[in-house]
Amino acid sequence: MPDNSPELKEAVTAAHPIAATRLRWLDLLSKYRQPIGLALTLLLFAIALIACRHLLSELDLYALQDSILEVPKPALLGALAATAVGFVILLGYEWSASRYAGVKLPPKTLALGGFTAFAIGNAIGLSLLSGGSVRYRLYARHGVGASEVAHMTLFASLSLGCALPPLAALATLSNLPAASAALHIPAYLLGAIAFAVLALFGLLALGIYRRRLPEQPIPDNLLVKAGRRTLRLPSPRLTLLQLVITALDVAAAATVLYLLLPEAPPFGPFLLVYLLALAAGVLSHVPGGVGVFEAILLAAFANQLGAAPLAAALLLYRMIYVIMPLLVACLMLLINEAQRLIHTRQSLRVASGLAAPVLAVLVFMSGVVLLFSGATPEIDTRLEHIGFLIPHRLIDASHFGASLIGVLCLLLAQGLRRRLSAAWMLTTILLLVGAVLSLLKGFDWEEASILVLTASLLGLFRRSFYRPSRLTELPFSPLYLVASICVLGASIWLLLFAYQDVPYSHQLWWQFTLDSDAPRGLRSLMGAAVLLVIVSLTWLLRTARPVIHLPDAGELERAEKILLASDQPDGGLALTGDKALLFHPDDNAFLMYARRGRSLVALYDPIGPNQPRAELIW
Repeated sequence: MPDNSPELKEAVTAAHPIAATRLRWLDLLSKYRQPIGLALTLLLFAIALIACRHLLSELDLYALQDSILEVPKPALLGALAATAVGFVILLGYEWSASRYAGVKLPPKTLALGGFTAFAIGNAIGLSLLSGGSVRYRLYARHGVGASEVAHMTLFASLSLGCALPPLAALATLSNLPAASAALHIPAYLLGAIAFAVLALFGLLALGIYRRRLPEQPIPDNLLVKAGRRTLRLPSPRLTLLQLVITALDVAAAATVLYLLLPEAPPFGPFLLVYLLALAAGVLSHVPGGVGVFEAILLAAFANQLGAAPLAAALLLYRMIYVIMPLLVACLMLLINEAQRLIHTRQSLRVASGLAAPVLAVLVFMSGVVLLFSGATPEIDTRLEHIGFLIPHRLIDASHFGASLIGVLCLLLAQGLRRRLSAAWMLTTILLLVGAVLSLLKGFDWEEASILVLTASLLGLFRRSFYRPSRLTELPFSPLYLVASICVLGASIWLLLFAYQDVPYSHQLWWQFTLDSDAPRGLRSLMGAAVLLVIVSLTWLLRTARPVIHLPDAGELERAEKILLASDQPDGGLALTGDKALLFHPDDNAFLMYARRGRSLVALYDPIGPNQPRAELIW
């Protein structure tokens, strides 16, 4: 066994000080890798917003609206058709993933799982998590295990990332002069980079081929020896097929944006820039690649196509290729869950496993709608009509309150995802209040309809939110807070863009006239930012690494009494005294757990009667 004694570590440090310093840095980076990664994500998002702000400095909101209205209907229909074709091609990912995992599923189930997983993953990012949960819920009923779902999700998620570099290199070499002009990089340097990428992937393929095992017992898989481990990779045939599918998928997605451009450049250079923008958005880990994707395309084509038409095309692209499929996917999943409820006649708690996370996404999007609405001017005619009916101060207060509700929706979506009953109650109330405020602040019936519809869906799946935990105990994840910060940052950017022709003055904060859209937006987003900061600081100051205390003699005696009254002999391991114990408030059940890395892992189910056992889990 290896000797990890302090004396040996000190000897290694004394003999190899440079190596020891490197190890300390590696340990430090490993310990703080998540905060560092999240900080880099926020930094990249901020840089992207600043770049977009600079590239759109001469564009105003009304010019953008005019450019959107000038997009011809045939172009919109073509973009919708290309989106449909693109998502049909995306089902090829799911088919290849099922072949790789050795899973056979009905085509209808495979299509539903593939479409919904990709639609949600494209919109919110984190495809490994969001896509995996959707697939598991849909495929588990057909006998597919967690391991197979994990293989399918990993294959589908990595296919695009692994195929983008060689595809971008091939697109570059196919039209090197045009690519050089679009990216503002010398042709010789761009060609050298493209050849280097292709050479690197060629060497990687050669290395995999040479290290393959002589026997390949798993169909559509290639077993490769890597040190002491055996890697399970797709077979060469499946890899080439997936490369073709990915190329068709990227081409279809690029066509959606290409058709929305008024005077499109040659498709080859455009496809190259699109590939690079797509890769940058994926690597940045910004939710949906928002800002990063747009900044690269604006930098490449704004001078050639004009900032207003290009920005309008990008906005319509997000609506057609990202938002619309997301809404359709959420609706399909909710209908699927409701059908299961009707056919099986089970309680909604059992039959709506996907309802809670899907509704959490819809509530989060409702918060985005409220914040973006608070950052943009109201429609003048509606505001004038409603100004004759209600006091101006009430309009200002409604605007401010709607933005606060938007932030709360972002935060409460986390509680809905965890199926908290208190989160359901508060969110439903806030959505209905937000609908009323949307009508009062400018008769925004579109927003009010979205909020009422979301609240109605929450009411339909009421029993999906059955956990009795308090909201004050909700452990907001860092990833979730980063997503909320990104939404608020985008809202602030939108405010600055919408009112860039209004010179800033301290007096703006105290203007309460009917036509004071900019002051209303300033106050609303300031209140939203303060609320988000307060909640974030409260969570950061409250959250601490829990200290595990091993049970004393009295606690072991209590556990023994509960164990003797139960029919769960596995609970006897709690009496060894090396695991922490969590007791039910009624002292009739307990849970044993221990620390494993950064997680607290429970051993077996709780011990005791069924009702307190279920309450202990949540």
